[in-house]
Amino acid sequence: MKIIAMTNKKGGVGKTTTALSTAAYLGQSGFSVLAIDMDAQGNFSQASGAKRDEAGTFDFLRGDPPENCIQKMAKYDLLAADSRLSRAEKEFDQIGSEHLLEKALKRLKGYDFVILDTSPSMNVLTLNAFAAADAAVVCCQTDSFSLSGLDDLMKNVDLAKEYYNKDLTVAGILLTRYDSRTSISKRTAEMFEARAKELGTRVFGTVIRESVAIKESQMRQCDVFDYSASCHAAEDYAAFAKELYEVLGGDKKKWPKSSQKQSSGSSPRISIPRQPRKRTTTHRRR
Repeated sequence: MKIIAMTNKKGGVGKTTTALSTAAYLGQSGFSVLAIDMDAQGNFSQASGAKRDEAGTFDFLRGDPPENCIQKMAKYDLLAADSRLSRAEKEFDQIGSEHLLEKALKRLKGYDFVILDTSPSMNVLTLNAFAAADAAVVCCQTDSFSLSGLDDLMKNVDLAKEYYNKDLTVAGILLTRYDSRTSISKRTAEMFEARAKELGTRVFGTVIRESVAIKESQMRQCDVFDYSASCHAAEDYAAFAKELYEVLGGDKKKWPKSSQKQSSGSSPRISIPRQPRKRTTTHRRR
């Protein structure tokens, strides 16, 4: 079971879209996938069409049985987020609370991948994701603001590795909202590549092109592959999922044959020099 955290401290960089699309493509390709929404905003859960007022991530972290917390979606299982996660800093304030997710995941069997959608802030939920993950994918919009914030994010990952999870690795940096028609996107991609080498990591060869289909699919609460399998975003995320699989040590020969039925389009590659129960509300003792 490979646990992957999609992360960035900056919002609007395609983190949730990447988590959703990766989970969907791996799932439709034949892998068993669990997606966990670790963000109190719950955008992943909303885009997945998850049921409201059901037990989810909060309850799972608290120690409730997994079968009571997991919702069955078409392509993946989901631990959904709700507003109670906004109280995580107060609810999970005991010593060792950074390892709640890691401990809870040890109760699960049968999943090939666990995809974590993290919060755009370094809170206890994000630390839980880093403590449990095998690898982090840094999602960055192809602009100067994302580039300037890269060093700070990587420092936080290094600290998490030092104090919480010595085995945590950075699988790479994924560039999103890429526009090959503009020189600024190409130049920024080159700068990301140079900085990644200095930081000891990589930029994924696959880039995610700007696509209106992403927003349209989210409005319809479906993944981009169901919405438009031939659009640029579907092609790019399919290519990224396969590249990530290989980066994490997956054998290309063992990729499920069912995935051959998916989109045959080509993505650009940069060459740079059970029924869930109702959730419960807890009251803290004063």
